[in-house]
Amino acid sequence: MNLIKIKLKNLVEGQITYPSWTTSSTYSLKAEEDNNSVLVYYKIKTNKRISRVFPKEITLTPKFTYTLGLLKGEGSNALGKSNYRRLTITNSNPDIINLILDELEVSNLFKKSDLIAKSVHLLHHTEIDDKVIDYWSDKLDIPRNKFKCFDDKLKTSKYGVCHVYISDVLLRRVIDILQAHVTG
Repeated sequence: MNLIKIKLKNLVEGQITYPSWTTSSTYSLKAEEDNNSVLVYYKIKTNKRISRVFPKEITLTPKFTYTLGLLKGEGSNALGKSNYRRLTITNSNPDIINLILDELEVSNLFKKSDLIAKSVHLLHHTEIDDKVIDYWSDKLDIPRNKFKCFDDKLKTSKYGVCHVYISDVLLRRVIDILQAHVTG
């Protein structure tokens, strides 16, 4: 099987950030390669540089391409206000969330261990909070302190729906650029 390798620098350089939620300004993305990585960044009006290191190349395996599709369907596609600042994964099936998180890790785009406290939100559950957190923590192999339950009155299933919030504007933008590249 011939796998396609994409040089991230070529893909992102010259693309535009999403509008700032405070100023509506957009900025040109820049990229600098170094060994096996690429620094993707942009400079805001105060000359502050917002940056993040990514792998130099992304291999479009069938599983990674499938993951991009899942993120399009199960992730945040909203661009309003601050929505674009995070990558969101939403599902009631832990296997789907694991597939996405595992593939992001295999591709060196994001490590599950980098999730911050209370960044995994649990909603719509009928079971008590502690049991819901135990269930999702076990199924996703994520520490309990990363979870937060919400009482939203809409109870749809025993363990509800899981929202994984990854607050990373450049990761969100790179994923969206990869999705656009793959889907043409």
